[in-house]
Amino acid sequence: MGHMLSVMCVCVCCSYEKIQKENCRSYFSALGRADFSVLSHGLDKKTILFNDAKDCLGISGVSLTSYQVEVLGNMACTLNPSYIQNSHPLILEKLKNCGDLSDSQITAVQSLLLSGNTAYGNPSTWNEQTVEQLSILAVYFKSDLCNTLSFNVRRKFFSVLRKQKIPMKKLRTFFTECNSESATVSNITAVTIADASFPFGFNSTQFDLYLDIAVLQNNLAAITEKVVDTSFQTIILNKLNQIYPSGLNDGVLQLLGSTSRVATIDDISKWNITIIDTLSSLMDSNGGLWEPEKSKAVIMRYLSMGNRSLGSAEINAVGSNICTLNISVLENINAESLKEVLFPDLSSCTIEQKSALYITANTSFSNQRSKAYYQIMRPYLGKTIIHIHRNTKHTQV
Repeated sequence: MGHMLSVMCVCVCCSYEKIQKENCRSYFSALGRADFSVLSHGLDKKTILFNDAKDCLGISGVSLTSYQVEVLGNMACTLNPSYIQNSHPLILEKLKNCGDLSDSQITAVQSLLLSGNTAYGNPSTWNEQTVEQLSILAVYFKSDLCNTLSFNVRRKFFSVLRKQKIPMKKLRTFFTECNSESATVSNITAVTIADASFPFGFNSTQFDLYLDIAVLQNNLAAITEKVVDTSFQTIILNKLNQIYPSGLNDGVLQLLGSTSRVATIDDISKWNITIIDTLSSLMDSNGGLWEPEKSKAVIMRYLSMGNRSLGSAEINAVGSNICTLNISVLENINAESLKEVLFPDLSSCTIEQKSALYITANTSFSNQRSKAYYQIMRPYLGKTIIHIHRNTKHTQV
């Protein structure tokens, strides 16, 4: 990623007008190796780059040759659906490098694959080798495409995607779009859970029926690691609530992973979050984003159980979720705690929240030299302007 970013910086900063025509293809070939996700979401820069590329490569219309696709490289990630659907199928290989695609781009990818006019052939003929070749593109499959695939091929896709360590949201989308019950299902055992494709092939009714409470309790970590569908996760929580009617304990909570995100506020109010390790596990971003109110409920439940305030360990554990807390809670953070928290993620905090934290941070770091002080204080600034005059810091809001 670092190399890709450096290429992007060099190519974007160098004006296309300064490139000699005979060298422009080398210019765009280098640019095509860049990570286009680092560009802003605004279309202007991407449009300008592609217009320059069209001029260089003699592109007219919406059909790109294999050579043009090869030169454009990762710029394919910025193309509108018409180009994706009408260009040489090599474009699919370039789209594998994209951080994400828009809904309209995804529709174009599916249409191209359904046409059968690609190196992968008709989807009805796909096998395990095709699965390995398509790999990450499967995150964009919709039910129309999945319905043309055999059950075993869909299950293999799910296993391959899981190994790719893709974001939970994308894996969940594939499961929702492509899962269907298999011809035979039976009681869920440790052997069933160990299968790489589990719980593919179960619908939510079957999952509820065949998952025994004792099996869940004895295999909780393995189950929560593999289950991504929210309806299945809700079933898991409901069963755990039967086992622990007075509320889930630390040991259980640390194993929930993304399943914790489907808990209700009422569920969270009963959780026994007594140690910092449990709070860290629940706030781990690998489990997905928390809804703000739920995040606040988890943090406040931990604080209330020990009559605690937010110390440095807690601030580090909750990360960006600190921005879900009330200002009154943030105002109780002491200066010593902030000294041990460098560069907190306050990107989603309101100006009022940043202002409350700024007052404490200013006390924590007021003895820093001017340059270091400004760098440390940047996360807290918001619209606050820091004026540094010699060794004296003044603030103006």
